[in-house]
Amino acid sequence: MMKNIALTFSLFLLPLISLAQDKYSVELNSDIGLYNTALDAQTLLNSFDYIDDDQKQAILRNMDDENYFYVDINNVIKFSNKKGLSLAFGNHVTSYGIFDGEIVRLALYGNTNYSGESFDLTPVEGKFFHYSDITLGFKLTEQLSSSVSLIAGHQFVSGEFSKLDFSSAEYGQSISYDMALEGIESVPVRYIIDNRSDLIKLKGIDELLKSAGRGFSVGFDYQGEIYDGEYTVSVKDLGFIEWDETTRHFDVEADDLIVPLEVSDFSEIESSYFTAELDTIRDLINPYSESYTFVLPTRLSGVFSKDIIGNQYTDRYTLSLDHRFGMYPQPRIAADFHKNIKNHEFVLGYHLGGLERNGLQFKYNYKSECIHFQLFTRQASVFDLNSMYGINVGVGLKFLFDKKDKETPEK
Repeated sequence: MMKNIALTFSLFLLPLISLAQDKYSVELNSDIGLYNTALDAQTLLNSFDYIDDDQKQAILRNMDDENYFYVDINNVIKFSNKKGLSLAFGNHVTSYGIFDGEIVRLALYGNTNYSGESFDLTPVEGKFFHYSDITLGFKLTEQLSSSVSLIAGHQFVSGEFSKLDFSSAEYGQSISYDMALEGIESVPVRYIIDNRSDLIKLKGIDELLKSAGRGFSVGFDYQGEIYDGEYTVSVKDLGFIEWDETTRHFDVEADDLIVPLEVSDFSEIESSYFTAELDTIRDLINPYSESYTFVLPTRLSGVFSKDIIGNQYTDRYTLSLDHRFGMYPQPRIAADFHKNIKNHEFVLGYHLGGLERNGLQFKYNYKSECIHFQLFTRQASVFDLNSMYGINVGVGLKFLFDKKDKETPEK
């Protein structure tokens, strides 16, 4: 059945070309982003070598009770025509999580500096999911368009500590911890690490049909005019991925696990120690297999754009809001200013919220009759590494084709 559905979607590619009596286009879009809210680029560069106490304090000053990390990789090929019909093939990798700043403090200073003290290290949780999709887009009205996506899930991992209490002995000669962990994995984490180069590749039909997850999502876009400007409201990724019955679930609960350990810097610990501790935790795991439904982080976004007349520095401004439910702690808000010079457009903006620290963003667009090019970054503070909390690069290329039949001159 899944094969028939996939083939049906693929057949929509033919109408895209045949219906394009005037123009159709092919787009290639790719972007990669790695973000966090705790460590700026300058601090990370300084920490590659020995970390002195001043650098440790600089790291801790940026820490909050809740710190976030976020990885997002997307590759999409899209075919569309002027009638609003489109077909897209995408590959998506997303990972995000939250951790308590006390974990970093313990990693930097070890347990001997906190003899006799106890810490609650929650929240600690994270998710990783990798999937491909085939998306059919179409217009419902002049203002409202919709999309339907067929999803093939490749990997999914989720883990959350509902309890993680840490104590250092009175004289720092050992540590003890209580923990409660709930986890789900469609494939072992080690498999994902060993095959990480496959994450960014677009999948073939055979790979899509063999995937462990099946899903479906819909999206909507509404465009209109208000206050002499234009706006778009979008809802995307309204759907789910159903992971099959081989998906592993595990619950780990342990109290008063005592480990002989006495260090002033956790970087001093040999890797064999961590391996032994992981083996201890594995002995406590009682896994079971069962299907699991993962609800996609639905994305709600809005954009308002208005021309600016008579300003030599900017031609237009854009205000935008982007929120991913169950993922962003707060919406991401941005303001951009556009300047056009012939076929070139330069966009400089500032953003706050989401899973990123506040910062500058930049976009460059080039447009001609047959080709459009785009280069952008959501982390443009390259001249101030102390304000740069991530790396993001995106590129887009769009080819426009004209199939209008030339009239045969009368004889």
